[in-house]
Amino acid sequence: MAAEQSLDRKWPCLGLPANLEVPTQWEALLAEIETGWRRVIIIGATDTGKSTLSQWLAQQLSSQGRVAMLDADVGQSRIGPPATVGWRFAEAKQGEFYFVGDVTPAACPADCVAGTVRLVQRAERAGADYVIVDTSGFVDGPYALSLKKAKIELLSPALVVAIAPPRRLSHLTDPFTRDESIHTFALEPLTCCKEKPRQQRQRWRQQLFAAWLSGSHNQQIDWQDRSLINLPDRHHVQQAGADELRGLLIGLLDEQRIGQALGLLRTIDYHNRRLTILAPPEAQQAPTIQFGRLRLEPDGTAIPGRPAFL
Repeated sequence: MAAEQSLDRKWPCLGLPANLEVPTQWEALLAEIETGWRRVIIIGATDTGKSTLSQWLAQQLSSQGRVAMLDADVGQSRIGPPATVGWRFAEAKQGEFYFVGDVTPAACPADCVAGTVRLVQRAERAGADYVIVDTSGFVDGPYALSLKKAKIELLSPALVVAIAPPRRLSHLTDPFTRDESIHTFALEPLTCCKEKPRQQRQRWRQQLFAAWLSGSHNQQIDWQDRSLINLPDRHHVQQAGADELRGLLIGLLDEQRIGQALGLLRTIDYHNRRLTILAPPEAQQAPTIQFGRLRLEPDGTAIPGRPAFL
């Protein structure tokens, strides 16, 4: 796979491999998209070439219109921070993100679907002629089927690209064989892709979290005039102990619930309706605060265990 070429520590860019040999199947896919498909959803297991294909398609289609790239892989996002869905125009250095609060799609399926659909709509309202949606490698089991099915149905009409050996993803594509608004296109996985060790994936997330938390300091946030999403229940916190929430990931959002920054929870003062958080200065201007489900150290390292009541 390509080496990461950082345009911005917070918004890294995944370039194409220098020695990429474009399969003839990819050229056929491009020709199919050019027949009129504006939304392309790429599904497949981890390390099958989804991100590389997304980047290549964006490059090829850019001569025909503005291309938006959306990364719905909340665990290994290349657009925006982990635990979010992100999008940007192919030529842009930055973009937008929708906070879901977890790096495991199975733990937040509704948020993953909502974020994907919201950002596709925002990209199109911003002038995108094509939207390429790169999804997570979560493809097995009933929860994966439910998640992918919901995304495909809500984003139709769409061309669904399934990267897998023959029939490997039939449980995800077969439900749409008679739907004229959804067309599936099968591709073999890229042979140059190698499975990334778990430690490498964790290191990628840690580095991105650290970039998004850089410049943070402890500050108090009054919540009287703010919207709160997923505020931990006071009774559960008292039972579990305050340390159970140390380092809880927080999304600092604008009026339309689009991400502005990330923060980490220090304490919750329910009586005075006040939070102490580690966050960049812009946290004070965020009108909406959403509590996530995982905990982090300031350097982005994951804290083992999650609050049982979240």
